[in-house]
This record gives sequence, C-alpha cells and structure tokens, in this order.
Amino acid sequence: MKKLSELTPAVNELIARSNRLGADPKVTNYAGGNTSAKGTITDPISGKPISLLFVKGSGGDLGTLKEEGLAVLHTEKVHELKNVYPGEEREDEMVALFDYCLFGKGGAAPSI
Repeated sequence: MKKLSELTPAVNELIARSNRLGADPKVTNYAGGNTSAKGTITDPISGKPISLLFVKGSGGDLGTLKEEGLAVLHTEKVHELKNVYPGEEREDEMVALFDYCLFGKGGAAPSI
C-alpha cells in the first residue's frame, strides 16, 4: 500500500507548514502546537473517495514532524462523534472514541 503522502498533497503540505512553524521558537514552544489538514484519498477497499483529517500526533514536535507522526482520522466518523457527545461534564469520556475514528494501522495518537 502506498504512503498517504503519495495519495494526497495535504500530507506533505501539512508537514511542510508544521516544520516551518516549529522551526521558529518565537511562534511555537518545543514539542508544542497543533496542526491539522483535510485531504481526500481513494479508499483502498471500496474504491470510493473518502475524506481524512490529518492531525499532528500528541507530544510530537512541529519542527521535526514526519508522516509517521500524524494521526489519520475518518472525517465523517469525527463528525459523527457529536451524536454521542454526553455533555461538557463527561467530555473526557470522548477521548477513547477517537480510536474508532482512526484510518488504517499505526500512526500517532491524535493531539486533542
């Protein structure tokens, strides 16, 4: 299977933007900051286009971010989380549901 960066320009654009931001200590603290981008790829199973959300992984450094440091989520599944949102007082319970939104294997834990 191809790397996601070969399937959508959004990945390389996000990494380049993140690296530029992370290179300037006046803009971003070391290992701090969050970046994300949306992109569309062809689903390897259905052959249909799917929208993905690429998010800098939790704890990663913007200045040295690489593709492996991204969390990749199904945009549609992330939107569906609003249907099970229990309210602000139980918001922490939502964190575990992000695992069900992930696309593919591996990748980083999303920075939320």
